[in-house]
Amino acid sequence: MIGQVGQALAEVSWAKLSAPAKEKLKHCVIANFSVSVAGLPYARLPEPAASRDGHLLFSGRRTANARDAAFWNAAVMLARTQDEFHPIGNLHAATVMIPAAMAAAEVAGASGPCFLDALAAGYTAAAGLSRAFSPKTTPKGLRSSGLYAPFGAVASAGRIAGLDAAGLGNAVALAASIAGGFTQCWVDGSDEWQLHVAQAAANGLLAVDLTRAGVRGGEHALDGKAGFYHAHAGVMPKFADIVMDFDADHAVLDTVIKRYPVSGICQPIVRLSERIAAKHRLKSEDIERVTVWMNPYEMRYPGTLNKGPFRSFSDVLMSAAFCCASVLACGRFEFRDLFDPRNAARDRLIGVTEVREDAALPTLSCRIEVQPKRGNRIAQTLMHGGGALAIDATSIDAWALELWQEGGRSEAEFRAFRAAVDALERTSARLLLDSLPQTAVAELAVT
Repeated sequence: MIGQVGQALAEVSWAKLSAPAKEKLKHCVIANFSVSVAGLPYARLPEPAASRDGHLLFSGRRTANARDAAFWNAAVMLARTQDEFHPIGNLHAATVMIPAAMAAAEVAGASGPCFLDALAAGYTAAAGLSRAFSPKTTPKGLRSSGLYAPFGAVASAGRIAGLDAAGLGNAVALAASIAGGFTQCWVDGSDEWQLHVAQAAANGLLAVDLTRAGVRGGEHALDGKAGFYHAHAGVMPKFADIVMDFDADHAVLDTVIKRYPVSGICQPIVRLSERIAAKHRLKSEDIERVTVWMNPYEMRYPGTLNKGPFRSFSDVLMSAAFCCASVLACGRFEFRDLFDPRNAARDRLIGVTEVREDAALPTLSCRIEVQPKRGNRIAQTLMHGGGALAIDATSIDAWALELWQEGGRSEAEFRAFRAAVDALERTSARLLLDSLPQTAVAELAVT
């Protein structure tokens, strides 16, 4: 299986993507870099030691070690939890593979087309190796972003490093032994959720470096009796079982760019709550009870049913009751409310909100029923996101610019970055990275 995975990843290219997938991939680049610009204040992991040159950090400084850069940049990209996610694989692929690809591109002096090829391969690896198995591993408490996203980092960094099909397969085999992470953090309100993606990005680079140094991974590291899938999911698949999941177009197009900085599962709940709040303009004290109906798989994801007490941003952002109640109490989504421990109107609504399962609801869907103290029950449904969640060509620029401005950056800085993304297939990865906010050497010397 390892050899077949490596061959599949070696054949992925930007040129082979459909026009919609190419557009979506560029939107994903814009989105993930933009949430990183706005995410700096929320990173929980310490920034690596700065150096005069080396690898770019989202703080604008540089650090000497590539894996340190990938580690911290991944944590920053996830820090607002507004990075994109893959709803079927249930993971944050780009959050892991883009920081790894950034560091690898700086080492290799990669061209823009090479960088785009690498990202396409990364999406394909992460989706292809998770899609069929995340529904089996997630209920065990294994976090897909830590378990499967390292394969995306391997594919991206490995392609930039020039690994052939055998090398890519070998790096995947090595990454299988250093992948992991648990979802208990969403229940405990602890910080491992940033550590998972940080370590996954660094480990992707490590697996590539080890491969280039001649370290050999097992040919049955994935499908063996004592291999990755049997250990984690209790199955021993053949590549033929998942070959259709290695569709690069689908891997890119299936990703969801988060409109809101909450869990992917809670995106439709926030969107539908905003619609109800805008249409009915209910005061929180006039609401008797609220019922949120969800897809059973999503509802059972750790933290979704949490109703408090809440200890941090990491348990709030996962809570369906909190997300719904916050919007209804504030009249719209307010990011600052996720950090407010004392909102009496919101907290009362959390207490009267019940979350139930409805097997007829697909993923990224929900139904919300609000019973006022006086008047008729309000019931609305959002199916498959209903188009309401999409960040696309009509909205990407305004949405991303708002993030840059929230991060203290100007419209001119955003426009320069946006132009670099548009030109990526004709220029170099370095020009893209140079368009990001950076700290001057003179400023570093003063501080």
